[in-house]
Amino acid sequence: MSPKIRTSSVEVKVSPLHGRGLYAAEPFRKGAVIGIYPLLILSHADTKRLKKTRLYHYVFYVDENEAGEIRSAVAFGMISMCNHSTAPNAAFAVNAEHAVVKLKAARSIKAGEEILIDYEDFADVAV
Repeated sequence: MSPKIRTSSVEVKVSPLHGRGLYAAEPFRKGAVIGIYPLLILSHADTKRLKKTRLYHYVFYVDENEAGEIRSAVAFGMISMCNHSTAPNAAFAVNAEHAVVKLKAARSIKAGEEILIDYEDFADVAV
């Protein structure tokens, strides 16, 4: 595998946090859209099955029903390489109706800086 994968304004490189990470290939100002990525929305049953696999670490929370069963989505594209931070420089929003997830800069991000998101809310719900 190549140590770097680049598409326009972001690239995947080795990360000191978790093996690989998503990096800004150009600067982003606060509020700028870094990318919009397609989602494959999973059923409650598929989410439950997926929980037993390594892929579960790469899904996004969508919603849950009255019984507390979680529905998640697999994101396609570079967003799946974002690592977690309690001090993120980016934020994401899942739009289940359009089956996309939008990644935006939560603050200014310099070129070469790792793009980090906080997915603790999902982890708290999912565990």
